[in-house]
Amino acid sequence: MTESFKFLAYALPVYFGWLADTKYGRFKMICWGVGICGVAHIIMIISALPPVLQSGNAIGPVIDQSPHKIAHVITDKNGERVIVDPEESINSVMLWFYLLINVGACFGIPTTYLAKIVGYWAAYLIPTILYLMLPPLLWYLNPRLIKQPPGGSDLGNVFKVLGDIFAHGGFMSIGRKGFWEAGKPSVRRAAGSTKVYGYDDQFVDHVRRTFQACGIFLFIPIWQINDYGLGAAANALTAGMDTNGLPNDLLDNLNSVSIVIMVPIMNHIVYPFLRKKGIRWGAISRMTFGFALGTVGSVGYAVLQYYVYKTSPCGWNATTCAQIVPEGAPSLSTVSYALYSIPVILGAISEIFVNVTAYGIAYSRAPTNMKGLVASINLFMSAVSAAIGLATAPAIRDPFLVWAFAGPTIAGAVLATIFYFTFRHLDKEEFVLNNDDIEMKKDSDRESDEEKAVRTPSEEKAALGDDKKI
Repeated sequence: MTESFKFLAYALPVYFGWLADTKYGRFKMICWGVGICGVAHIIMIISALPPVLQSGNAIGPVIDQSPHKIAHVITDKNGERVIVDPEESINSVMLWFYLLINVGACFGIPTTYLAKIVGYWAAYLIPTILYLMLPPLLWYLNPRLIKQPPGGSDLGNVFKVLGDIFAHGGFMSIGRKGFWEAGKPSVRRAAGSTKVYGYDDQFVDHVRRTFQACGIFLFIPIWQINDYGLGAAANALTAGMDTNGLPNDLLDNLNSVSIVIMVPIMNHIVYPFLRKKGIRWGAISRMTFGFALGTVGSVGYAVLQYYVYKTSPCGWNATTCAQIVPEGAPSLSTVSYALYSIPVILGAISEIFVNVTAYGIAYSRAPTNMKGLVASINLFMSAVSAAIGLATAPAIRDPFLVWAFAGPTIAGAVLATIFYFTFRHLDKEEFVLNNDDIEMKKDSDRESDEEKAVRTPSEEKAALGDDKKI
């Protein structure tokens, strides 16, 4: 059930990301999502109330804000010349975004005990109370945000670019230098084409960068399996360990706690120190480091599972040992439950390098009218890992649990190496934010039609001058 929920949660955004780009706008879709999820919270609370459970009738089951495209020097209000680096800015924003996600996830610790001591209705009530703060927050932010209106999807033009490339020998140059040149309008016109193009050479470069981003995302599912374990393998591991009365999923919450601790350290200590020393830790190098950390964490899971089998009274049937031994007889491994925290924390730290960087890549490399779609493709990789977990569910049982961890570990190590040597050249590219020359204004700064209608000629001239500066 958990894997099915995860699959739907990360697969559906592909469709809704496309809708946000083409029809409704990203902010409006966020508001709709908040409303729907709020209703879901209320349904879960009602469904988990003791009278409802006893009756048997329970039924419960990034907006563009950066106007900077490339690194440049500005003079601040104090007269000091500083470098504005959009790559570092976006990485910092995504780090704080990921921090806040995991601040919310930390509520899994108290709600675990609430569910055990009071009931699930109380565990659902706490996050619902916090969730109800979102609508007034969105109302407050609405006029203060820079919102790009839906402008139709560039997906059709992407297919036109690919059509031109493959119609002119592109199949033979896939993956080679110059592959995208054949799709540029200037190249086609130089070859004698009289076709009218709805895009320019720069758009083709944007498409190239977008496909590179999607290629990067393809390596994420195996890392996610190493991070969380294949399907329910991690739960099966802890089921054979003596938790001393603690919920067997309690230490999983160290994932969020570790991220909340590490993000400020990375954002305010590690990354500024590297910049000060002139060390550029590129996106591909950061992701490779994250993949490696996830692989090491997965090794920890496999080793723990091996020793749980070795020390369990039932040997290679550790997960179901309580059903095998006589009632009252020892049924759990003597391996310390605290050791389970080591791979959990390593996996959490790896997320700071992989997920955060992937969010930034999705935002920066996608064309303006495809940012929602490309971001959702990044999220869809979690749906792929969930689908793999569902497909392998029958194998997640004794005595195969060691290989449920070891298999993805080996695959993760191999793919991390391939990933680095395939994409390492991107770290040498100048960071450029794919963002057309849209009007970067907040709603509160925009003039209404009525205000424009009553402007004097001198005000009109001044307004035109301001627009040119923008």
